Amino acid sequence: LNASNLKQALLPEGADLVANPIGSAVGFALEVNGALVITTPGVPVELTAMLPEICDRIATRVGGGTAFIRRLQTFGIGESTIQELVNARTDDWPNGVTLGFRSGLPQLELKLQVDDASLLDNRDDAENLLHELIGDHIIGYDDEQLAMSLQRVLLDRQMSVTAAESCTGGLIASLITREAGSSQVFGSGFVTYSNTAKHSVLGVPEALLAQHGAVSEPVVLAMLAGALERSGSDIGIAVSGIAGPGGGSDDKPVGTVWIAWGTKAHHRAIRLQVPGSRERFQILVAAIGLDIMRRQVLELPPIPHYIQRFIHRAS
Repeated sequence: LNASNLKQALLPEGADLVANPIGSAVGFALEVNGALVITTPGVPVELTAMLPEICDRIATRVGGGTAFIRRLQTFGIGESTIQELVNARTDDWPNGVTLGFRSGLPQLELKLQVDDASLLDNRDDAENLLHELIGDHIIGYDDEQLAMSLQRVLLDRQMSVTAAESCTGGLIASLITREAGSSQVFGSGFVTYSNTAKHSVLGVPEALLAQHGAVSEPVVLAMLAGALERSGSDIGIAVSGIAGPGGGSDDKPVGTVWIAWGTKAHHRAIRLQVPGSRERFQILVAAIGLDIMRRQVLELPPIPHYIQRFIHRAS
């Protein structure tokens, strides 16, 4: 061990170790003037791994009530909109059920909580009401992500998916393959950042690129067609845009993206304007891409209302 590792082993006298299952720096718990002090490493992923033991220690020390929580993952709808819809159905909301929100990018988590097992049926009723109100936005439970939600519906229908990416740089494929079991639905994807790659890898005609530019409807449709043909997949997504902070123009400002998605027989394209940082742009474009493919497979409304705020409108 080097000096830095040895330093991590220095602990206050009387300290009780808190195990770190994924790192070398342990935590410790110590009584200080009648208070329980718990220290942890500063790396967030290590703290997350240590939280179960830490929470057990705190609950043992201070006690705590019983809570029965169901977590739902949603995409494409904000908490204020959900709350308004629920408020309009106050008379139908079951007694004893608390609705909570945890915002993230790109998903919003809903929490349905009851404090007694006798109210579990009420919690189920609240969930059913949410499905009635916002069902097409509910993608799964617990920690499920959009890519896993897409994977489930593809598996149910024995379909495969591909992605042809420019401005997202492989993020869509990365999100898909991040999920266990992705090999059952995903065989290949294409990162074609340059015009040369779009032509040589996906077969996008040079004339289209010259006439319309890489960020255009004809090009993303050609990218989609090329990806579907070369991968042999049933459904796909193609994206080409300007993530910024530079590279925009008057007719195609930063944040412009063309997205094409669908099957060989049923596909469409849309131009969106996604504001914000480069990272936010890529995260949202990838998430929208996964969601609109999920919607097509499930035969949900193809252009959900949340996309309205991103649709490009000529001035």
